[in-house]
Amino acid sequence: MNYPLILAFLIINFSLFAQHDINRVMPEKVGLSSDSLKKMNNHFHKLVDNNKLPGIQTAVMRHGQLVHFDSYGYADIENKKILDTESIFRIFSMTKPIVSVALMQLYEQGKFKLDDPVAKYIPQLDSVFVYTDSAISLAKKPITIRQLLTHTAGYGNGRSPYPKLNQLYRKANLFNSKNNKEFVEALSKIPLQFEPGTNWQYGHSTAICGYLVEVLSGKNLNTYLKEELFLPLGMNNTFFQVPIEKVNNFVVGYRWNKTQGITVSDTPKNSRYTKNMTMYHAGGGLVSTTLDYLRFCQMLLNKGTLNHTQILKQETVDLMLQDHIQETRKHQPNLKIRTGESGFGLGFVISGTPDTLEKVFGWGGLAGTYFKIDVENNLIYILMVQLRPHSQLKLRSTFQNFIKSALID
Repeated sequence: MNYPLILAFLIINFSLFAQHDINRVMPEKVGLSSDSLKKMNNHFHKLVDNNKLPGIQTAVMRHGQLVHFDSYGYADIENKKILDTESIFRIFSMTKPIVSVALMQLYEQGKFKLDDPVAKYIPQLDSVFVYTDSAISLAKKPITIRQLLTHTAGYGNGRSPYPKLNQLYRKANLFNSKNNKEFVEALSKIPLQFEPGTNWQYGHSTAICGYLVEVLSGKNLNTYLKEELFLPLGMNNTFFQVPIEKVNNFVVGYRWNKTQGITVSDTPKNSRYTKNMTMYHAGGGLVSTTLDYLRFCQMLLNKGTLNHTQILKQETVDLMLQDHIQETRKHQPNLKIRTGESGFGLGFVISGTPDTLEKVFGWGGLAGTYFKIDVENNLIYILMVQLRPHSQLKLRSTFQNFIKSALID
């Protein structure tokens, strides 16, 4: 056990919690077990002590009360900078739920209907093609906005079973695009992996949703999210580009392999997140803190409001959390959604079985960030790490199991 690290965490974080005016209560007051959460801490702390993780931060909120917040390890191993409440993480695909909420704000304003063809607003997507082993053919039906939000439009990410299709993704150099319009124009020239609405494939659909926000609102995605989500929710540490005054809080990114163990992959000084940016990637471009993301999650758990500020209507949140891929299952019963998940709403994966979906939804990011919102138990839990790959540690499933075991009421 690294006692100096624990002591440094306690000294720094108690003062920072006071600054954030965070209401913390004992877990037992809201039906959670302190002992179970301590066991969870011990498990994750050992991973850090054994040099399998640079650092980890976990948070649990129930009934609007923060019952657990634990940081252990380093934001920067080389300089012995520890993680704390101000640490800013690359959240990668946890950007997607935020952008989905933004798009659904515009839905509430009557800017579009879910089953509208996306080409109605983005003409570049009027004629799309579908790739097969033997040929490329014109899609039989147009892509709808609902399909973009549920990853059933046919867009992949260059890691399909088709080498030639993957090569087209590589040649497109999507992430060299100057802005979202250029990104979508390049993506529009790549064939779909399947006919729209006939399968599920995680890919670049949310990037198109981000550009759609720009088209419908008349603002770039960065400005829209700032004005309509981050400022109203008090998410003051969530950005596409880390401000100069916040760079010291930006966590180092790490990689892992069997030979070298943990190595640096991205430093604040050299990161694209600290450079001038015009491409606001809706599929994975945001950075954030655990406390900021808790605010976003609490707004959703509250059915669209936080601290008397309404972001979405209750009926819109309910709509987003319904399973929207039942029709897709008629074409492909065995959808390749992540293990343990079975449904998909408008921007979120839904847990449970296809017949009896649980009221638990969430998503994760490439470097190990992860969140779940349990509607039935009024529970939010978030995990933040910065390690690629991280699947060898089974962080997400372990985290979920500890949280489930902690529920006593």
